[in-house]
Amino acid sequence: MKKIGLIDNDFVMRKNHNFPNLALMKISSYLKNKGNEVELIGFNEINPNSLFPHNYDIIIVSKVFLDTKTPDFINSMKNVIIGGSGFFYDKATFLDEEIEHSKPDYNLYNKVLPIIKNKKNYTDVSIGFTTRGCFRKCPFCINKNYNKVELHSPVSEFLEVNRPIVTLLDDNVLGLPNSKLFLLLEQLKQTGKKIQFKQGMDIRLITKERAKKIFELKYEGDYYFAFDMWKYRDEIVKKLKVWHTQYYKFKNSSSKRINTNFYVFCAFDYQNKYNLDFWINDIKIIFKRINILFSFGCLPFVMRYKEWENSPFRDIYINITQWANQPANCAKYSFLEYIEMAKKTNAIKFLNKYPDFRSYFELKLSKIAR
Repeated sequence: MKKIGLIDNDFVMRKNHNFPNLALMKISSYLKNKGNEVELIGFNEINPNSLFPHNYDIIIVSKVFLDTKTPDFINSMKNVIIGGSGFFYDKATFLDEEIEHSKPDYNLYNKVLPIIKNKKNYTDVSIGFTTRGCFRKCPFCINKNYNKVELHSPVSEFLEVNRPIVTLLDDNVLGLPNSKLFLLLEQLKQTGKKIQFKQGMDIRLITKERAKKIFELKYEGDYYFAFDMWKYRDEIVKKLKVWHTQYYKFKNSSSKRINTNFYVFCAFDYQNKYNLDFWINDIKIIFKRINILFSFGCLPFVMRYKEWENSPFRDIYINITQWANQPANCAKYSFLEYIEMAKKTNAIKFLNKYPDFRSYFELKLSKIAR
């Protein structure tokens, strides 16, 4: 038997992080079933500079986000294994099959529950992938090395019967053919649980029949899609019309209060120039996409590629996310009203310098999709 410490790097180092590390939960389950002593720990417990560091045969550190900080001292520790997209992004190695298909250890985070403000994702949710992969090959995406979407795990593999919600991390579940997709959605429906797709679904793959099947699920939270690339705007508008029609048929027959949200990806230069023209145009395209979403009563959630921090308009990106990512702000105020009310002086200076942005800054949500 070995004593093994697992470190959720994101949980330890990111303020307000509130989602468990699925890979660590699977590793924990697998190692415990092999008779090992396994526990969730923090960096302080193994810091060689601390007065009484704990001893472990193996320490496994995992993180999901690239910008999560990791203490340098782990690089000199021979018993440390690191893994996850936060370290290696699209080059991260897969878990061994036996580990990958282990049922997650839903008790792994029990000892830290008292310090978690929003406990729902740690106490109420079954988490897993029913599919893996994508065929879009978007250059910024962690799935760019995949060629297709494939079934991965049956829902029963990660379902915890006492938890009321099933959260799916599938990257492009709508990439399945109808025969497999409809069977999967029926399996989810038969669980009797609330269902949530955590990643943005691909609106370009929506059809009338697919929308109906999704609306048959007992859904948790809002529906999320992605509007990442401006070049697909015509196709997205066409599919938004399909979704919009089916949504209001569903809305009129349901008492559920639920929105349709879209991730709006920005600050990524496909030509890798990142010059002034790019930054001005990128901000303009953010608002053009938001305008389309507003016209269908959909809410934006702006997601910034890491280069935004090097933008000469860094403050504008901050202000846009403060406005767009808070429904209480963007549903009530235009961006112009928001920056004036909140006294965002750099955004006001930007508008004074580029007055042609005024029409974009004045955009308002026509009707929230409830």
